[in-house]
Amino acid sequence: MFKRIAFVTLLFTTCLPAYAETLNYNVVEFSETAGIEVVRDTASAQLRVHEEGVSREVVSANFIKKLDSVTRKAMGNSFKTKLINRSASPRYEFSDKGNRTQTGWEEEALLQVESQNFDAINQLIADTQQDAHLESLVFSVSKQNRQDAVDEVSKSALRRFKDRAAALTKEMGFRNYKIVHLDFGRIGHRTVNSSAAMMRAAPEGAMASPAVPAQNVPGTEEVSITVHGTIQM
Repeated sequence: MFKRIAFVTLLFTTCLPAYAETLNYNVVEFSETAGIEVVRDTASAQLRVHEEGVSREVVSANFIKKLDSVTRKAMGNSFKTKLINRSASPRYEFSDKGNRTQTGWEEEALLQVESQNFDAINQLIADTQQDAHLESLVFSVSKQNRQDAVDEVSKSALRRFKDRAAALTKEMGFRNYKIVHLDFGRIGHRTVNSSAAMMRAAPEGAMASPAVPAQNVPGTEEVSITVHGTIQM
């Protein structure tokens, strides 16, 4: 038993210099980056429905009527609709002495509608302006388009890495190389151009209200990836 352990230890010790040389001889480490511009193809609008008054029953009835109207119009256009929050609470006034007196009631809800049809979402904003206030309108790249862009730049960055590896190998007088390590972990996103694409104006008549944006610029994003790796020649 002791001889066997001694033999294994000796073998490991004997092979260690060669193993270390294999890892560190003619090793080159570098990075390559590739990027692509992607149009923000998705619009997301947040609509706030609000009602307030003295009577709780009247406020609640009017609020539900408004909310149902906005929801029905959103669902009718096949938007991706989400209720962000909904609340109901009493309203108070405070006297100089700090006494609290209830003066009314209010209810509100925040809806988010998402679509890749900019004309349709602009029309919805116009159609619901009597019942809802436009809280925000933002643009983004859809999940599928972003994933497609990441796949494309990953392949492009890898091709660049391999081309550079081949060029370095040839320049240093070697015939072949092997990839020792490769890391695709650095994915970046940044706004490139805010005027590359423009949301069309709402239909005539709807533009008269300040609640409907006259022009909205989705813009573009750059999706990039950096490949970092090590080769041995």
